[in-house]
Amino acid sequence: MSAAVAKSSQLVDSLRVQLRSQAADIDHLAAESSEERALIKSLRVEVASLQAAQRTDAQDLVRLAGRLLALSQTTGLEIDDTTKAIFRRRGWTSSSRHREASKQ
Repeated sequence: MSAAVAKSSQLVDSLRVQLRSQAADIDHLAAESSEERALIKSLRVEVASLQAAQRTDAQDLVRLAGRLLALSQTTGLEIDDTTKAIFRRRGWTSSSRHREASKQ
């Protein structure tokens, strides 16, 4: 009987040690998880900021392209081939860019 009680006590002690170890692991993982969530939130804010800046830059470039075409047509100066190729690739024809530049 005494041996069974001793063995049971050892088992309980072993389980307590395992439980403490698992609790420590859980605490560690929870701390890591909080840090990672904070990092993810920070990265999402940064991505949103970069996307907004990129949209603004793209809108500015479209406006500048329209004004460049309008200026080119007004002055009669020819736009270089590289710029023409960019306009064609973007589907920006002289007449459509001229109309957009006139709106601004």
